[in-house]
Amino acid sequence: MTSSTVGADTAVSRGSAPARPAIAGGNIAVAAAVLALLLAAMDATVMGTVLPNVLGDVGGGSGGGYAWLVSGFMLAQVAGTPLAGWAADRLDDRVLAIGATLVFLAASVLAGLAGSFGVLVAARVLHGLAAGAIIVSSYVIVGRVFGPERRAKAQSMLSMVWGVAAVLGPVVGAAVTEAWGWRWVFFVNVPLCALVVVAIAVALPGRGDAKAGQGQRSGFPAAEFLLVTGGSALLLVGLQGGSLGLGAIGGAVAAVVGLVALALLRRFGGGLVPRQVLARTPSAGAALATVGACVVMYATVTVLPVRLAASGTSTTGIAVVVGLAALGWVAGSAIAGGVVAKRGYRPPLVVGSLALTASAVLSATGEIAWLAGMLAGIGTGAVTATTLALIQDQSPPAQLGVATSAATMLRNIGSAAGVNGIAALSAALATGPGHGQDNRAFWVLAAVAVLTVLVPAASAPRRRTTTG
Repeated sequence: MTSSTVGADTAVSRGSAPARPAIAGGNIAVAAAVLALLLAAMDATVMGTVLPNVLGDVGGGSGGGYAWLVSGFMLAQVAGTPLAGWAADRLDDRVLAIGATLVFLAASVLAGLAGSFGVLVAARVLHGLAAGAIIVSSYVIVGRVFGPERRAKAQSMLSMVWGVAAVLGPVVGAAVTEAWGWRWVFFVNVPLCALVVVAIAVALPGRGDAKAGQGQRSGFPAAEFLLVTGGSALLLVGLQGGSLGLGAIGGAVAAVVGLVALALLRRFGGGLVPRQVLARTPSAGAALATVGACVVMYATVTVLPVRLAASGTSTTGIAVVVGLAALGWVAGSAIAGGVVAKRGYRPPLVVGSLALTASAVLSATGEIAWLAGMLAGIGTGAVTATTLALIQDQSPPAQLGVATSAATMLRNIGSAAGVNGIAALSAALATGPGHGQDNRAFWVLAAVAVLTVLVPAASAPRRRTTTG
C-alpha cells in the first residue's frame, strides 16, 4: 500500500553500512530545502515593508502601477508552480532545486541593481517564477527523502515556515532597509542561495535513472498548462481588479472567465493537476479545504487590521493580532503533523476547521481580536499541513510533483481570495445604508469556513493511506 522511500530509507534497504551517511546527507538536503522555502516565502511578504522606499527611489507610485510589484510576483508564481510540478516528476530532484535557486539568485541580483521601475517589476516576475519552483521542489524533496511513513510529520515542518516567514519577512525587511537600504533586502539572498545550491548538490541523494521520470515520457500538456495558468491568473487579476485599474465589472468578468477555465480541468486535466483532485475523492475535499482555510487566514490578517485601525486600535495592538496569527500557523502545522501520523486526517481537519470558524465569528462580532488572529493561524496551519499530506498520500509516487504543485496553487488562489475578495465585499457592504455593515463580510467569512473547510473535514478519511 505504501511506496518505497528514497534517500535515507533507500540507504537502509541496501545495507546498514551506508545508512548513517545517507541519513546525514538527507538531513542536510532537507535543511537546505527549508532555507530555500523560507527565502521564497519571505520574498512574498517583504515587499509591503520596503515599498515606500522603493517607490521613492525608482518611481512607479503613480496610477497604482506599484501593485504590479506584488501582482507580478503572484502571477508569475502561478505560472511557475505547475511547470515545476511537471518537471519534478521527470527530472532529478537536484536539477530542479538547484536550477530554481539559481534563477532566484539571479532575480535577487537584478532587483538589487534595478535602476528603473520596469526593471524591478521584471525582477519580481522572475522572483515569482523561481519561488513557485522552489516551493514545489522543497516539498517534493522532503516528501521523497522521508517517504510516505514519515512524510506528514516532516511536511508539517515546511508548513511552519510560512508562519515564520510571515513574522520575519516584514521585520527583517524593515531592519535591513533601515541599516543598508532597500536594495540589500534582495542582495542578502545571494550568499544564502549559494549555500542552498552547494548543500543540495553535495548532500541530496539522487533518485537514480530508474526512478527519475519513470513512466513519465509523455509530452508537455500545453493545453492544460494554459488552462491552469490562464485560469488562475485571470482569477487573481479579477480579485485584484480594483488595484490593477480594471474596475468592478472588469474584475468580475476576469474572475468568472478564470473560474470557467479552471472548471474545464475536470475534463482536460491529469497531466499538471492530478485527476483525483478534480473528481469526487478525498483529495478534492482536501483541495476545497485548502482554499477555504487560506481565505479565512488572509482575510483575517489583512481586512481585520484595517477595521481595527478604523476603530482606534493602536499599531501595537494590530501587530499583536497579526503576530499571533503567524505563530498560530506555526503551532497548528507542528501539531497536525504528529496527529496525522498517529490518528489520521480527520481529527486535525475538524479541529482546524472549528478554529477557523470561531476566528471568523470573533471577527464578525468584534470581540477578542487577538484570539481571532491566533485561531485563524492555528486552524490554517492544521488544515493546510493535513490537506497537503492527504493530497500527496493519495497521489501515485510518479505524480508527487504535480500533486504538490496543485496544493500550492490552491493556497495561492485562497490567499488572493481572502485578501482581495473579502476586502472588496467589505468595502461594498460599507457603502450601503445602516450601521455595522463591515461585520457582514466576516459573517460571510464564517459561512465560507463552514462550507469549504468544516464540511469536507467531517467527511475526510479517518485512517491514513498512501498510494504506491
